[in-house]
Amino acid sequence: MRNLLVRRPDFIVLLLTGYFLLEFAVRMSMPDGLRYDEAQQAFFSQWLALGYDSQPPLYNWFQAAVVSVFDLSMTTIAAVKNLVLLLVYLSYYKLARILLQDRLFAVIATLSLLTIPQLFWEAQRDLTHTVAQMLAINLLLYGIVKTLKAPSLKSYVVVGLALGLGMLTKYNFALIAVAALVAVWLHPDGRARIFDRRFLLSIAIAALLFLPHALWLLDNFAVASGRTLGIMEQDAPNGALAKLIQGPFKFLRLAVVIVAPTFVVYAIVFGKSFLRNLRSTTVWTRFFDVIFVTIAVIVLVLIVAIGMTALRDRWLLPFLFLVPIYFCLKMQAAGIRPENFARRFLVVPLVMMALIPTALFVRVNFPTLFGSYQAYNVPYATFAEKVVAEEGKTPGLIMTNDWLAAGNMRLQMSHTTVMSLFFANLTLDYNWTSEKPVLLVWLSTKDAPPAPSALRQWVGQNLGTQYSGFDARLMAVPYARGRPDDMQYFGYAWIYPTRPTN
Repeated sequence: MRNLLVRRPDFIVLLLTGYFLLEFAVRMSMPDGLRYDEAQQAFFSQWLALGYDSQPPLYNWFQAAVVSVFDLSMTTIAAVKNLVLLLVYLSYYKLARILLQDRLFAVIATLSLLTIPQLFWEAQRDLTHTVAQMLAINLLLYGIVKTLKAPSLKSYVVVGLALGLGMLTKYNFALIAVAALVAVWLHPDGRARIFDRRFLLSIAIAALLFLPHALWLLDNFAVASGRTLGIMEQDAPNGALAKLIQGPFKFLRLAVVIVAPTFVVYAIVFGKSFLRNLRSTTVWTRFFDVIFVTIAVIVLVLIVAIGMTALRDRWLLPFLFLVPIYFCLKMQAAGIRPENFARRFLVVPLVMMALIPTALFVRVNFPTLFGSYQAYNVPYATFAEKVVAEEGKTPGLIMTNDWLAAGNMRLQMSHTTVMSLFFANLTLDYNWTSEKPVLLVWLSTKDAPPAPSALRQWVGQNLGTQYSGFDARLMAVPYARGRPDDMQYFGYAWIYPTRPTN
């Protein structure tokens, strides 16, 4: 495989396609319990809305469109995720191809993504909007580089599409947009490209794409910003000086954690000269220097301005996943011949391509080996089957207190309306009759209180106070692929508008 990639670098397209088909097959072999981001997509697929929550809606729209054609299933959830991930890698290769003179360097840069744990592991198990954002970043930089090298109407259209779609992936896409604008301004040909009348077309396309969601954002700013700002301020110290120290320290620590594995691999592969070669510069290494520095400055300003102390690696990943291209640009500038190192480097990603799906398969399908269970092992399918069989009725509405249960119940009963208290802004009409009762569902424990107070409050406010004293039940269901005695407890209650007649 290594020799084939060295001889035919474009074989990477087939290699990556095969890899993500394997990842799709692994996901389909696992229990169909959904993790948080998967559950959110299953839940949101009931709506095609201009906005949903604290994230822009592009990934949600794509998932909902696929579900509308093929129905909701584990297949449609897993297929969308792996398709978008494949497009991230392929677009990264396309970007690397136009920046790096040797295709083999483009292969090295692209397969280096398999040295970033937040991308090869976390993005595979979770992360939806972040994955879409990385795809948009690749598209934006591709359009910018093409415009700087050989401007055309097509390249300006690509820039506009990327800007508009990017702002529909995650709001912090604005950071890369600003940083890229600064980098273009400082590029030798950049100002001419910015003052080109065709750039107005880019702006117009971007504005038109983002406008519908922007109007929703104006009316729902609290929904869009409140949760994210709350997370950023979690566990923040009381003193202003402590905040000023803690925020930048966490930012730098996360940046090092994300970049360190790739740095170590390159240091081993390219040897002692790697650090010396990082001093080499070209127009394109300076272009990325400006992007990285501008983003760092903006983030540090935000940390100081709003007291942001709780940072997450998924927030920095979309900017730092560009580092492999940057490293390869440095190697190219130093005159390094990639064929001298490619075979040694390719051992790492090829081994990772075997280890990652194997580790995921074993961890989920054999949880007893590790003494703990994953979200995948929570037996929603068995619970849904048993609770319906026990009552002999199909619910007209399933109401939950969190989106994890909501998304999973939606997957199991895809033609039943599901709502969640966590997303009180998202509502649907539903049938509530003796033949279509309301089913309340929540994750519980053996000794937990009978029902969450928030659900009782919802019942009183929406169904009538006479129903708020409903009887809660508890069902113990064995974990999927677990020991027979290891149980997940589900709380539930059926609520009828009138008592059903026998």
